[in-house]
Amino acid sequence: MKTKFKDILERIKKNFQSNKIMLLVLSVVWIALVIAVLLINKDVFGKESYGNEMYENVVELTKNDSIKQSVEIIENSDVVAVKLATYARNNKGNITITVTGENSKEVYASKTVDVNFVQDNAFVTVALKEPLLSTKDKTIEVSLSSDCEKGSGLGVYYSNEKIFENSTLRINSSTKEGDLTLRFLYPEETLQLFNTIIMTWILVTFTLVVFLVLYVKPKYEVLFTIIAIIFGITFCTIITPMSVPDETAHYEYAFQLSNKIMNTKPDIFFNEEYQNYGSFGGHRNVSAAYKRLVTRINRPLNLKNSIVMMGNDIDETYKTCFVPQALGITLARLLNMNMLKTFYLGRLFNLMFYVLCVYLCIKITPIHKLIFGMLATLPIFMQQAASFSYDCFVNGLSFVLIAIIIKWLAGKETISNKDFVLALVVVVLLAPIKVIYGFYSFLLWLVPSERFGSRKRKIIMVLILTAPSIYEMVVLFYPYVSKLIRKMLEKIGLAKVVFAEDINALVSGNTGPLLEPTEDRINFSYMIDHPVEIFYLFYRTIRYSIKTWFYGSVGRILSGYTLILPTTLVHSILVLLGIASLREEDYVESAGFKISSLIVSILAGLMILFGMLITWTDANQEVIEAYGGPIIQGIQGRYFSPFLPYLFIMLNNTKIRIPKKYDDCILVSHVALVFITVIYVLTFTYIN
Repeated sequence: MKTKFKDILERIKKNFQSNKIMLLVLSVVWIALVIAVLLINKDVFGKESYGNEMYENVVELTKNDSIKQSVEIIENSDVVAVKLATYARNNKGNITITVTGENSKEVYASKTVDVNFVQDNAFVTVALKEPLLSTKDKTIEVSLSSDCEKGSGLGVYYSNEKIFENSTLRINSSTKEGDLTLRFLYPEETLQLFNTIIMTWILVTFTLVVFLVLYVKPKYEVLFTIIAIIFGITFCTIITPMSVPDETAHYEYAFQLSNKIMNTKPDIFFNEEYQNYGSFGGHRNVSAAYKRLVTRINRPLNLKNSIVMMGNDIDETYKTCFVPQALGITLARLLNMNMLKTFYLGRLFNLMFYVLCVYLCIKITPIHKLIFGMLATLPIFMQQAASFSYDCFVNGLSFVLIAIIIKWLAGKETISNKDFVLALVVVVLLAPIKVIYGFYSFLLWLVPSERFGSRKRKIIMVLILTAPSIYEMVVLFYPYVSKLIRKMLEKIGLAKVVFAEDINALVSGNTGPLLEPTEDRINFSYMIDHPVEIFYLFYRTIRYSIKTWFYGSVGRILSGYTLILPTTLVHSILVLLGIASLREEDYVESAGFKISSLIVSILAGLMILFGMLITWTDANQEVIEAYGGPIIQGIQGRYFSPFLPYLFIMLNNTKIRIPKKYDDCILVSHVALVFITVIYVLTFTYIN
């Protein structure tokens, strides 16, 4: 142990001496960034929030407009926040927010903001020079003015309903029925304690990562494992329970699997203790969850209350992807932990599985370690990994699969039976959950035969490895292909009988019709009969959503569907990933592999569209006039996240190459962007 510690000290000394100036500069930049970010957000940390969250209406604020909200104060508030919109365009000018006491006429705050620095659909905070007290002013007036021209001003949100008592909202000369989307922030002891704990963790652990990157320089599989653990625990804490998409359902699925493990009957029931979702906001981060974590994490377990039925049945979905979470829940139940500890232990076990996958990915791949590690520790991947979502299972296995593919392509030694078994385990686990991500196993056909030892061995091995995906595709598409052939035969008059009905019943276990027509869904029969219309539906959807999907895949939208990161932050992440993908490597994939990866990604993407068209899209949805018709609904950008490793390594080439000596700069920048994201999530949650 002493020898190991001594070796680390020697390595630190050697690294520092070899690149002293660069290390000192990066260290100072990191410290300066941390101080700047903390100072910018200091007025929001650890605050309770109260006010109007509704925003049905928006009005553009130009130099000819005036908006004034008169409202009763919230005692001890020292920050007010107003929700603004940019209309997703580049605006020019400034907006001024003034807070005045209606009794004292004192100006508590006046803040002028360049509209270019306002985040779309987010609150702009205004710190008051002193807390609001009813002994001085019972009401305040929040005034908004602007010097923007029409078409380049910000939108100001307000509600239809009256939220504040005895309030008045005036827009120009008109008095509105509702209220400004306005919130008061005031200090709260429990949230301040939570903020102290979480900020101490973030500052210590993130600085530790920077230190490891700059001075220790461990192997990348070790470094990114540590990063994944630190980032994962951070997101497990700041992303509140049930806010990750569908986490309530995934929690109940995992609990049912735990019941099966513990042989508890009936599986779909659990004690009301474990259904206590109070203080949690579905699909959105709420600060009440932070308060509950601090105040109730050590509450004794109470199993004397009633038994309730869960709202979601695991027998209707795939089970293997909930095994890690179920193991965490089972351990917590054996240790008689309360609901909160049980929930977080389930999250942590899911995170442990993902961390293992990250380690295997970086360990296995001989190249692209930097870009794979950065992608694997992006906020969107860490959020899903540190939740009950089965995306953790899919994403982790997807990273291991691409590492195996790259190793087999770039390596020189013969593929061993051990490598083959690992690859088989990955595809067997991955394909049944989401066959679209198992598609990438077909890229193994591009591995040279000499890597397998012989052409015959290659054919046998790759057929076995692609068999799970082939099987899943046959099961998935058989009903549709069968019906398509039958319809074609009927149309050309060759047959009017049911085609292979008995075989279909045998495969699907359904002796009824293949697809029952519905009034609110686009069914397969409609697709066959209207191919041109369906083609344009796909085309419109891609045109309308592709930018949103791409941003979403790298994590612009976190928590549920409300926590949207600033565009500049997302662009910075994309630029950094692009730079990392250009890092010089000992091997560059062939054009054939890159084209094949792109084709597989396109096919997988089209399958996502097809699936959501059949299962989710409302046939009677409103037409999007700017695009000339409806679109496919329900597709989230995170569905495309597992495509990212394949897309980014396409950028790697032999002409534009970033030297390895810049790895430190890239990694510190990566940690910095995740740090900024974490702080944004915290401030968003305190305000909302």
